[in-house]
Amino acid sequence: MADIRECRLRPEYDHLYDALPAGVWRRAREVAELLVARASEARRQSIDQRTFDARHFEFRGGVAGARPPSWRTRVGDRATREE
Repeated sequence: MADIRECRLRPEYDHLYDALPAGVWRRAREVAELLVARASEARRQSIDQRTFDARHFEFRGGVAGARPPSWRTRVGDRATREE
């Protein structure tokens, strides 16, 4: 299972993620889908909310940063490759 990326919410941040129990290892993809849906719903209600803060989670397994470095995840991110 080392090739599967997992994460768990740190207990000190559980009050920020009501639908996600702290301390439980889950597939990172599932958590990401949950957090993206949560942020999308907040935006529909005109609430400005980042998807998540990686410092709130612990990660294990898989490959961290498996996306090409040129991919940006937010409009405000700077591209890492020269264009």
